[in-house]
Amino acid sequence: MQRILAIVLIILVPAIHVWAQTEGAAQSVIEQRIEELTELSDQDYDYTELYEHFSYLHQNPLLINNADAEQLRKLLFLNESQIAALLYARDKFGNFKTIYELKEIDGFYIELLLQIQPFISFEDEVTARKITLKQALRYGKNDFIIRYGRIVQPQAGFDTSLYPDNHYLGSPSKLYFRYKYTFQDRISFGLVGEKDAGEEFFAGSNPNGFDFYSLHLFIRTDKVLRKVAVGDYHLEFGQGLTLWSGIGFSKSSATINTQRSARGLRPNSSANESLFMRGAAVTLALNTKLQLTPFYSLRAMDASTEAADSLDSEELYIQSLQETGYHRTPTEIANEKAINEQIFGANLNYIYKGFKAGITAYQSMLSHAIQGGSSSYEKYDFSGKSNFNAGFDFSYANRFFSTYGEAALSKNGGKAVLLGSFFNLSQRLNVNILYRNYSKDYQNQHAAAFGESSSLQNEQGILVGINLNTGPFSNLSFYYDLFKFPWLRYRVNRPSQGHEFSLQYTRNPSSKLSYYARYQFEEKYINQSNTTEALQPVNLQHKHSGRLHLSAKLGGGWKIQSRVSFSAFKDAAGIWTQGYLLYTDLDYQFPKLPLSFSARYAIVHSDDYDTRIYAYEKDVLYKFSIPAYYDKGQRFYLLLNYDISQNLQLWFRYSQSVFTQKKTVGSGLDEIEGNRKSEFTFQLRLKI
Repeated sequence: MQRILAIVLIILVPAIHVWAQTEGAAQSVIEQRIEELTELSDQDYDYTELYEHFSYLHQNPLLINNADAEQLRKLLFLNESQIAALLYARDKFGNFKTIYELKEIDGFYIELLLQIQPFISFEDEVTARKITLKQALRYGKNDFIIRYGRIVQPQAGFDTSLYPDNHYLGSPSKLYFRYKYTFQDRISFGLVGEKDAGEEFFAGSNPNGFDFYSLHLFIRTDKVLRKVAVGDYHLEFGQGLTLWSGIGFSKSSATINTQRSARGLRPNSSANESLFMRGAAVTLALNTKLQLTPFYSLRAMDASTEAADSLDSEELYIQSLQETGYHRTPTEIANEKAINEQIFGANLNYIYKGFKAGITAYQSMLSHAIQGGSSSYEKYDFSGKSNFNAGFDFSYANRFFSTYGEAALSKNGGKAVLLGSFFNLSQRLNVNILYRNYSKDYQNQHAAAFGESSSLQNEQGILVGINLNTGPFSNLSFYYDLFKFPWLRYRVNRPSQGHEFSLQYTRNPSSKLSYYARYQFEEKYINQSNTTEALQPVNLQHKHSGRLHLSAKLGGGWKIQSRVSFSAFKDAAGIWTQGYLLYTDLDYQFPKLPLSFSARYAIVHSDDYDTRIYAYEKDVLYKFSIPAYYDKGQRFYLLLNYDISQNLQLWFRYSQSVFTQKKTVGSGLDEIEGNRKSEFTFQLRLKI
């Protein structure tokens, strides 16, 4: 009966008439963007910076009639050709008055317009305030956040009788603190502190409170000294093939547009414990066309170390780098800040009209050497203490097409190349082509370019993406990616290849309804594990996935979203497994109270982890939940947001998963007796 009710809700959504509001539209776009970029990742990241970026644009919309190319890149949805087409149309026909005029520009379609609409404005130019102490004190904004949460059921790792030698030393509580001061987009100062469940707090290994702290000061000006960053910061250059320190995304459902919008030097305000630089960097405007960004970073890193296998040497070597940020057990604490990494270098960037070019070079040095792995597939992985990486990137765009690329080199002679082009063939048709060739010995720990594999080595491929505007309210996007791996890979005992394609149809018949349907297929080789043969055979595995998603707003402050997703997987032995996910979300804003809530009820039926399905869940501000739904059971959550006053906000979230065919949830130290896992979070925010 529960499954039937969920299906009925999904079917009835198209009949609902709704009215879109700007605030809700912006929230939906932000959530969809994060889900698109993260649904293929198994990592739990803090996406605060991405959320903040779009939130700032929503509160301070881009003045579309005054914005230059650099400012338009902040939208992140537009490629260089679309930016050039917009600037050309504005110069030729004058200022835009409504969003509908943008639809007449080559390369712009209804889905794209709905994505950028909450973040742009057609108002006249507003004069920016100068950076003075008086202005900063008067108009600056202070933002305080305190968060507390925990899993309700006891986990095995907190029971010393079960794990006397390697248990969780701290409490089950999760704690988070954040303070940020901002003055427009010109000054940012922030402090972040985080304690994960199981980590000690003002005790043991953390006598100073939180297990992780992040501090930054960032200043942006219109003078020669364009940007200054002290503390924790990020660097994004080119297409991410040489240097990209923040979260980098490879494939996603938005793969039709693969060109990166590098933001250069920017502050770090997230709680990610491994993806940032720590030190200082500046961006200098040498003239109107040339910018130089020198940078320096010195950061302690987690690593598993071991004494060198030598009678006359006591030097340690690195077995593996640890990026989880967890310091809960004696073993994890022993690996905490075990090594240091030093990075220094510079980027030189040239911009002239539609042409951009950049050179990036930097040296990275570890306090201890990484010892190469013993497996055959690890033969070309990085080993040693130091590496040198350099690269050249370029892009050129006009209103008809854009072309871009990057070539990079590592110290050992390994090479990597990425080339792409985007064509505006008509108002209705766009084509994207991307080629990459990463040699098997290219070594770079600080890159995040497009690729089937996150390691950016041992990969060749070509992707073709097509976007077709099928009508005034609909859009069809498709991509096909063909790739191969010239050398061995993890769980693949010979050179191999594969391919993937995706098809998505989106329709927004009015401001009252939107829905999309998507199908994806991937095929590649992997070792067959369930065999007694000494050398495991390498066979094809297939994965099919799809979804139908509908979103609408009801009268009286109600909003509903429903989705049905499926996944089917055939492993190397030819065994098929499958899974599906059904969920319905309800959002409600009380008309006479500063109170809103969001709720989800989901049914999942998955044979195994290979048929897992990712879905974005709403959470308290700046906390992100994108779990993998798998196994058999149900899940629900309730999120409440109450504005105590204009400056004080409170959130509460409670979630629970119930597994119908389990007696325990999780494994190892995280194991829970019973078939339920519940979690709650409180958060308080003060804005001054």
